[in-house]
Amino acid sequence: MAEIRARGIIIKQSDYGEGHRMLTVFTEEYGIVKAVSYGVKKSKSKAAASSQFLCYGDFDFYKGVGKDIMTINNIDTLDGFYPVSEDIKKLSLCVYLADITYCILGMNNPDSRMLHLFLNSVYALAYRDEPMDKVKAVYELKMMSIGGYSPQLNACVSCGSNEVYAFDLLKGGSVCRACGGKYIVKLYRALDYIIYSDDKKMLSFNASDGLMKLLCKIAEQYVELQLDQKFSSLDYYKTMLTM
Repeated sequence: MAEIRARGIIIKQSDYGEGHRMLTVFTEEYGIVKAVSYGVKKSKSKAAASSQFLCYGDFDFYKGVGKDIMTINNIDTLDGFYPVSEDIKKLSLCVYLADITYCILGMNNPDSRMLHLFLNSVYALAYRDEPMDKVKAVYELKMMSIGGYSPQLNACVSCGSNEVYAFDLLKGGSVCRACGGKYIVKLYRALDYIIYSDDKKMLSFNASDGLMKLLCKIAEQYVELQLDQKFSSLDYYKTMLTM
């Protein structure tokens, strides 16, 4: 049995029994972990506000011997990112970003860079009012790159030629004119900036509406093709955009 203190952010929450909540927390030290916050749904619980999706803070966990799911004893909140919580479109986008993260990283795999990428993206939505489509596309491409799904951009994925012409979605990288297939877009320079730029500067670029729309489409399709998974949270986010 052990008491653990770790800094992290809640990326999933669900009801657990009567009056309790199951929380999935992305921590700096231990990666993504699951823990129960007992009695948190009771109206007089002081922990209710700190046991919400996107709550960032210092968590005091209790881990029993042989137990995969821990207990949360206390949360010292540092930020709740409330501007996101108060905007259903931004909130639904963050749910989708969290789902991508969970899919790529899995449980109990510490990754400080992924954690800070998620935090920086939520911060940009909450306090910098960055366009949602821009944050979404950049996050998708950055997270895929960090998670081992980075596309080859500097040489043709088919023949190795340095004379790249476009990006081929199905091949997952740049292609030359001779090897270009059906699903190509002339977008590899924008992709190159996003994937290889410093994480702190990943949103420091301007793009026309047309380019941004295309970039969003490519990033989303790349995630789906590489992970071979559809996300219901993405469908929900798109529904929210139409309201």
